[in-house]
Amino acid sequence: MKAKSNPNILVYYHKEKYVDWYKELLERARKDLTILACKEKNQIEKNIEKADILFSGHRFPMELLPRAKNLKWIQSMSAGVENFIRSKLIPSNVILTKPKGIFGSLMAEYVIGYILAILKNMKKTFENQANKLWEPLEVDGLQHKTVGIMGLGSVGAHIAYRLHLLGLEVIGLDEQERNLPYLAKEYPVEGMDNFLGKSDFVVLTVPLTESTEGIIGEKQFMSMKESAHLINISRGPLVQEKALIKSLQKGMIAGAVLDVFNEEPLPKDHPLWNFKNVIITPHISGPSLPEDLAKIFLENLKRWEEGKKLEGMVDIHKGY
Repeated sequence: MKAKSNPNILVYYHKEKYVDWYKELLERARKDLTILACKEKNQIEKNIEKADILFSGHRFPMELLPRAKNLKWIQSMSAGVENFIRSKLIPSNVILTKPKGIFGSLMAEYVIGYILAILKNMKKTFENQANKLWEPLEVDGLQHKTVGIMGLGSVGAHIAYRLHLLGLEVIGLDEQERNLPYLAKEYPVEGMDNFLGKSDFVVLTVPLTESTEGIIGEKQFMSMKESAHLINISRGPLVQEKALIKSLQKGMIAGAVLDVFNEEPLPKDHPLWNFKNVIITPHISGPSLPEDLAKIFLENLKRWEEGKKLEGMVDIHKGY
């Protein structure tokens, strides 16, 4: 069954300049589209009842969803859709999709970059340069290092593949068996202790769901090597922050690279700022690039208009 022709598409992003950018990209590709471009909440309130399709990120004001009486489909701009799901306000007849195939490469570059930054002691190198200090430093290489990828969906699998190409031993953990040929070993969730114990770097790429919230706590840090680093590029609540801080204070792990947090922006008085062995970045590991996301939306829109199954379908009950 074909969908309604010329649907009303509500576009919202929390940064105003991006709304115009998305609108321009969509209208350049399709002159026949009706775009309801919203930069503020009051604009959404005026247009939400007209919307057949919502194209937005996870910062959409969820409390307005019940007013979307004509809504048929939500295309998320972000891979994480937990805010939509946890709101429990998506009408039962509405399809939720997320982008696939665009964040893996960007996030792999982030992981590779910061693994090398740690092994090559770049933080100290930059500090020494700023102080005009010539001090030979201990550096290491990728050889004989094992990276554990927790979560082998499209992003995790891509990161694993790219690391494998660099010659690292890559192991993975997932709730379902993936049989990825470039992994040295796959572990079930029940094998997490062994998985953590073998990893020099633990990379979190699992989605945030009720079952994964707080999945990394004191017990998991005790299973990790003292020389290991945690890299979280998924969602902050996957990690119990008090346990992370305790493990850093006690030297249970060597350090962490954190792109996501329970509270964002990270408060200035947060203790994580004070650790020299922690690298903090402002949620930039998987940037949403409008050109890529607009292309994915337009391809899915064509499928929607033709009555075909959409790409990136989310199982609301599973949370991903």
